Amino acid sequence: MDVGAGDGGYVLHRARTEPTTFAIALDASPDALSDGAWRAKRARLENAAFLVEGVERMPRELACLADEVTVHFPWGSLLRGLVEGSSSVVGPIADLMKVGAELRVLMSAVDRDGYEELTPALIASRSGTYAQHGLRLVEAEWASSAVVTWSRSAWAKRLGVGRARLAIVARYRRLAT
Repeated sequence: MDVGAGDGGYVLHRARTEPTTFAIALDASPDALSDGAWRAKRARLENAAFLVEGVERMPRELACLADEVTVHFPWGSLLRGLVEGSSSVVGPIADLMKVGAELRVLMSAVDRDGYEELTPALIASRSGTYAQHGLRLVEAEWASSAVVTWSRSAWAKRLGVGRARLAIVARYRRLAT
C-alpha cells in the first residue's frame, strides 16, 4: 500500500512488475489518483486499486491488510504527522500493517514545510511515538540516489538525483497489533 500516492506511479510500477502483488494507492486528492487509475485501466492491471481517502479517515476494512506500506515524499499534514509521530497519522498507518510488515518513508522538507532542518537524527528521536503504535525503527538515514529514483515519485523527479542527499529514508517494522 502506498499512502499519499499522488498519481499512483509507484503502485502502477509494482502492479506491472509484480503480477502476484495486489498494490493499493491511497491519497486524499482524487485529481492525481484518477490519472493513475485511468492508466491502470488502460494497461488492464487487475492487481491495482486506487482509493481516495485521507490517512486520518482510513477505512477499517483495510486493517491488518498490508505486508508493506510506503510513503514517498509526503507534504502538508501527512509530512507533519510523520515527522512529529502524530497518533492521528501514525496510528492509522500502523493499523494497515500485518505483524512483521514494513513501513518505508521517504521524505524531504523545505523551510515552507516548517522544518528548518530535517535530519535522520530528528526522525530517530521520534521513534518512541512510533513504538506506541507497535512500530520499531529499523533505520533512519540519508537516502541514496537509487532510493529516491526507486520511489517513482513526481517530487523525486523535481528533487533530482543530484539533490538526493536532501531526502531521508526511514524504515519501521510492525511488532504488534
